[in-house]
Amino acid sequence: MTLERAPLAPNPVICAAFGHCGIGIGAEAYRWILTDVGADPRRPVLKGEKEQIHVLRRYGGTVLRFGVPYKKDELPLVPRALLIDLDPRAANLILQSYPELFAMKDKHALYGMGGAARNWAEGRSRFRNEIETKYDVQRRFEELSPEPVRGFSIPFAMGGGTGGAFASAFMEHVKNTGGGTQVIATIGVIPEFGWDPVILGPASISIVMNLDYQIKYADMPILIDNKALRNLAARFGNDLSKRSSIVDELPEELEIGWRDYRNMNLIAAHMISLFVASFTRETEWDMSNYRTWLASSKPRFVYPWLIPVVPKESDIEGILNSLSEARDGVLFDFEGEEPSRMVGEKSSCCVLVKARGKFEHEHRERLRKIIKERFPTEDKRIIFIRIPCLGGEPGGILVLMNNKAMGSKILSIAKEAEDAWDGYKAEYERWGLKQEEFKQSLINVVNHFS
Repeated sequence: MTLERAPLAPNPVICAAFGHCGIGIGAEAYRWILTDVGADPRRPVLKGEKEQIHVLRRYGGTVLRFGVPYKKDELPLVPRALLIDLDPRAANLILQSYPELFAMKDKHALYGMGGAARNWAEGRSRFRNEIETKYDVQRRFEELSPEPVRGFSIPFAMGGGTGGAFASAFMEHVKNTGGGTQVIATIGVIPEFGWDPVILGPASISIVMNLDYQIKYADMPILIDNKALRNLAARFGNDLSKRSSIVDELPEELEIGWRDYRNMNLIAAHMISLFVASFTRETEWDMSNYRTWLASSKPRFVYPWLIPVVPKESDIEGILNSLSEARDGVLFDFEGEEPSRMVGEKSSCCVLVKARGKFEHEHRERLRKIIKERFPTEDKRIIFIRIPCLGGEPGGILVLMNNKAMGSKILSIAKEAEDAWDGYKAEYERWGLKQEEFKQSLINVVNHFS
């Protein structure tokens, strides 16, 4: 193999990050993946044929692609990422802070003309008018990926007016204009009311609309909760402070709005890196398998359980021992509804195990027992996915749970949205969200989670 003909893995996955929250988490996830690989996020390059082959085998072209050589035997790693927002400040800050990572600035970012005032209807309308019609989105995919796109991972905030509305309209766009083979995985972040800068009524309406669009268009919808993330970030603050973050390299005067979420975004990035590794590494598992796993599930949403939250070990024994040290966490807050009470429900889970060495029958059974004690699940509904762990990178386990325990929290948000609608009806209808559409989405969500 010559430098000019470095191979590209087929059917890559593009990360489409929406809004301030999605861009922060998406960029942090890329940094985590690069750090695992051993690349420098400030200047991510491959030097020489041996290193190219090594990284390709670990992450392939599904996460990163190769561009034009900087100089002899040195090829840049370029993320397959779209940073999309109405307000360009968040994306611009990432592009400016990492000019060599996001070297194709004109291809990596799509902007609108200012924020959506926490109004989901305005966000959707402006995506269609300012993004979908102004830009050739399909051409952007082709510029980031000469090969057919295999799927999309989409992080966004569920309670805002831009990120969630843009993500919803984007999912609809992909499913209506694509070839039907792309798999959409969403990472929706539910706000912590009273802490995050969201307005209760409109945020609840946004969450209902976002959930309905995920029911219709997402193949692998993951829900994580800012309340759970915040608690874990405080609990593991000392360990997370030792891990580098994009926030650490932002200009000091521009850290506001990012510093508070630094550790929370790092935890989400760790989760996303394990999820992406499950289908980009050389295993029997493919991204489309998630679609099949959830095809008959109700709800079709999953929540993640991360072991350990901050990785230290790479061997399976060390990772499992972290459970006894309580270095794990469920990234969802059930607010009183205990998953252990959901006995008899057809819960299921995918267990993603990234560890060096052998994953023996004994390890599998120990992990199975731990899962069943905390989340009652039939043996035959537990799937184990083995992810290669290479070099000195840290390991970890990601348990993706699917059961009805989250329903109580979602239904309470739906009730708040229903109560709030009349107060905001005129403003939403002005931007094209009619009462009939909202009421139907509300019915769809309530039926799905009941």
